[in-house]
Amino acid sequence: MGETFVMEYPERNTYGEVMKGYFSLMRGFGVEFAYRSDRALAPTHGVRWFSEYVERRNAQDPTHVKRRQSSADPSFFLKEFLHAPETVYRDVIPNTGDLRVLAKKIMDVRNTWLHFSEEPSVLQLREAAEYIRGFGMKTSMGVEAPAARMIKRIDRIRTGQYPPVVPAQPTPKSPQPDADAGDEPPSEIPLASIEQSSRPPIGARWRGDIPQRRVRVTKTRDVVDIATGASLRGELAGDASEKVRQWTTARPLGDLWVDDDGAVGGFVEGQERLLGYTGVDPEGETARGFLVRRFYEVRDGHLVDLDSGSVLADTVGQEVAGEARGIEDAVADVADLGGTIRVTNYGDVLYIDEQGATRVAVATPKTWFPGHLG
Repeated sequence: MGETFVMEYPERNTYGEVMKGYFSLMRGFGVEFAYRSDRALAPTHGVRWFSEYVERRNAQDPTHVKRRQSSADPSFFLKEFLHAPETVYRDVIPNTGDLRVLAKKIMDVRNTWLHFSEEPSVLQLREAAEYIRGFGMKTSMGVEAPAARMIKRIDRIRTGQYPPVVPAQPTPKSPQPDADAGDEPPSEIPLASIEQSSRPPIGARWRGDIPQRRVRVTKTRDVVDIATGASLRGELAGDASEKVRQWTTARPLGDLWVDDDGAVGGFVEGQERLLGYTGVDPEGETARGFLVRRFYEVRDGHLVDLDSGSVLADTVGQEVAGEARGIEDAVADVADLGGTIRVTNYGDVLYIDEQGATRVAVATPKTWFPGHLG
């Protein structure tokens, strides 16, 4: 029996378990792709094909990152597949449109995880596993099955079916003390010193206690105080309808809550999240809200939806076409090959690369691709 890569799966919806699952998924994908590349390229290019290819690419492209590369690194071989002229990787997998879209999404999700996400959830891990499964299915890679199992595990965690309930064991009459307990350092990091008055970015985990004041979004898109029945519209700064849209496009479950400083919170994917403010949003936030599950790229100076191929300026109304073109120009000015373009439900248009995330423009439902902002 040949070598195998054993995928590791999350046990629960915690940061450590989610990151374990993600890096195991990407490592398995990369290792299998490296093996496939060796089988496809070594017979014609020699056993040193990879090091020679990297040397050739460094000589061809002065902007090519001249650092130690790994043939099992998805960020390297997917970028080469997408952007390098006459790359050998197109002898490993077919250069089809659907594979190019999946490769770009896998790269963009990687950039988002490493350089944007404050605390990824199992739902974001599920998204990554979907793209890896799709890539594996279209290329007949073995990673398809473990990725499918990852999705199944995540669905069971989200629905409370995993971990399985273990019947309670009878309590022994004379429990034996843990001989190492007194010697083990604590695993907790005390956070009591953090000022609870400081707020995290919009979309991040709620800090501190949940306030008592509860509010509800009605079918008419009004927001009412549950205790008094009074509308909150008089408390909302700016466009009240836009405020409500921003709070609700993340689909919070149940009623929301409002703190004394106007911070609004709710449960998203079972976690307490800061959804926004009744008043003016704080200055200096790079990315407000939650990432929309859409991907974009720049082609010939235009901002394009990766799935449909639609150009932003062509999809909006004539009355806002100039604003949309301004957004396209702002993105095109900073975007580079391998970078990631995403948007949040607040309309913050982000460019994400190795240096982190930058907000380059702010869109509205009217100046963005129809339906993408809810």
